[in-house]
Amino acid sequence: MAKRKSSSKRPQPKHKKQKKSQHDKRKRLQRPNPQRKKTTNAKVPLTGTMQTAVAVLQAVMDRRVAFRLTIIVAGMLLADDRRTASAWFVAAGVQDDWDRFYNCLISVGRTSEKLATAVLGQVVQKFAAGIDRITVGMDDSPTARFGRHVEGAGVHHNPTPGPADGEWLYGHNWVALAWLATHPLWGVIALPLRSLLYVREVDVPKLAEKYDWEFRTKHQLGVELLTWFMQSLRALGVEAKVWLAVDGGYAARPFLKPVLALGIVVVSRLRKDACLYDLPGQPDPHQRGRHPIYGKNKISLAKRAAHRQGWQTITYNCRGACVTRQYKTFLATSKLVSGKIRVVIVRYEDGSWAPYFCTDTSAEVRAILETVAARWAIEEHFHDVKEVWGAGQQQVRNLWSNIGCWHLNGWLYTLVELCCWDVPKSELTDRRSRPWDNPDRRPSHADRRRSISREMLQKQFQAALPRTPDNHKFRTLFETLVALAL
Repeated sequence: MAKRKSSSKRPQPKHKKQKKSQHDKRKRLQRPNPQRKKTTNAKVPLTGTMQTAVAVLQAVMDRRVAFRLTIIVAGMLLADDRRTASAWFVAAGVQDDWDRFYNCLISVGRTSEKLATAVLGQVVQKFAAGIDRITVGMDDSPTARFGRHVEGAGVHHNPTPGPADGEWLYGHNWVALAWLATHPLWGVIALPLRSLLYVREVDVPKLAEKYDWEFRTKHQLGVELLTWFMQSLRALGVEAKVWLAVDGGYAARPFLKPVLALGIVVVSRLRKDACLYDLPGQPDPHQRGRHPIYGKNKISLAKRAAHRQGWQTITYNCRGACVTRQYKTFLATSKLVSGKIRVVIVRYEDGSWAPYFCTDTSAEVRAILETVAARWAIEEHFHDVKEVWGAGQQQVRNLWSNIGCWHLNGWLYTLVELCCWDVPKSELTDRRSRPWDNPDRRPSHADRRRSISREMLQKQFQAALPRTPDNHKFRTLFETLVALAL
């Protein structure tokens, strides 16, 4: 039987008709239970720098629900297997008032801007002192969901389909902004700050009835994120220059023009058939009217890349390794920015080439290429926040709950990296029980997360044990028990 050719049209979500839930929240609230147990503390509380970092976020929230944030974070650090919101609550020891913790997730989603500003303040306190340039990255990433009642979900393009995945997926799509910080040993690490949910125009009417939701393109969401970032950064007293690294999907005039107005330098990839012109000549002082912006001659990137002459060699840091490649650079004018840009054509080892551009015409080639390479850190963040933290697995339906869960996963990623930034490698990784593993491999984000969870469990167990003489066998058994718990 011949295989049917897949359609190029975007599929639409198809769900079976579901019955109304038998659990009515309003009826439950009308019958309060005086004997129900309330959760005031986590089963295994936070410790050390993580407790201090979460306390900063609690200060932004409503005092009536803020104490629940620490309990949820403790559950996120200890939850294993599929990390649904209920798995967080089980690991944290939530009792009969579990519905109040779902309400806390809604509160986190509604106050995500204020909480993101608090996270940005901690990142600035760690990295912004004494630097003259800040690099941030932006990209969008989907999370797969299931169910007709998941608010804000729609059909989106799947950028990384696996062997059993399709070209499209049903779920949420997030436009995320991350601070790109360079670790002295581990290279560039993306620290997510804030995200905005992209909802397709066809799905907006469902949300407009309930939440007064308005349609915005990904470019408009990106501009909103950067506007918030620049205002918050300047309010914190940071005057450093900001560079933005984005992929080719954001190299568009509706995005670049408002971003340049914010004073941000953009580094991105160009299309190989991009419409570029040379520089205009010196204006005639006797000619009336405005001076020309674009040159008269069109530039072909393919012809410049195919020409054998003009190539130069440069060695720069690319994703943690020094590489040597050939490049060409020149100034051009483009309608993307209504002015001049610096173009860099890079030729790779296999003979292929790629064009990049920077809106700062005085920027060095090395700085441009290293910024292009640093953008990949946000892709690594998307992988870790889904694999290690289980972003998208929380099984919540409310719009603000979904926004709150996604942000909590991203912020915990950032806080774990901040807490482990100056910790020695020997304390982050202990691979004595895994002799097949490479002992020299750099600590992964899962190793950093595990080190904080291990510290929480050790302190909890040690507080419950009696003060007995130090027994080597007992201590070995205790450390083995903690390792099995993780």
